[in-house]
Amino acid sequence: MPELSKEQLVELITREVVRIMGDSVEPDTAEKAGCPDVLVIGPSDKLPVHIRNKYNLRSIECYTCEADMDKFEKIYITALNLTELADIALGRNTRAVQCAVISGLLCGKEIFLMECALEFRKKSTTMSRGFYQLLEGYVRTLQSFGIKLVNGQTPIDKYTVRSGPGDDLPEGIITEAMAVAMLEKHTDPVILLKKGTVVTPSAKDVFLHAGKVLEMV
Repeated sequence: MPELSKEQLVELITREVVRIMGDSVEPDTAEKAGCPDVLVIGPSDKLPVHIRNKYNLRSIECYTCEADMDKFEKIYITALNLTELADIALGRNTRAVQCAVISGLLCGKEIFLMECALEFRKKSTTMSRGFYQLLEGYVRTLQSFGIKLVNGQTPIDKYTVRSGPGDDLPEGIITEAMAVAMLEKHTDPVILLKKGTVVTPSAKDVFLHAGKVLEMV
């Protein structure tokens, strides 16, 4: 066997590790031959690994006009500021991000809005209730357009949580103060509670205001 350089040895080991793990695709930054292109609005590293490995990820710089949309199979949104959120909901194609999403809607592309893109939800316990509801209204409008809101979990992740909830899930009686404290720890749109947990009306209002869904497991 010919002597390998340090770089070749590292590459060989990396490929073998990837093969053993059952994932034969190259790292995220590599061009994936034969894989479709998707447009990613925002940081691509916020996408789940299984998505990053399945597609060639193209940034917003790759979109210049509606004709470019034919190149992309789907659109993933990992970052969206308030202006972009409002403009898209109101059909205003004023800038690159807004134009890309609206073009995707016009061309019938699948569009996925990742939970991490909605930064305003992290301030749901402190911001004006009316303003929060306005922003959530824009999110619901995007969903009515066919844009799918996802939290980045794979079906396996969800199954693992549901099949083994553990002893750390909230139980007993959830008061308003407890609900506020829980929101600081939970970024997912769904909050899991143990069966039999009682949620007071004021606590339910806190979760509703924050756009959270309660689920007993």
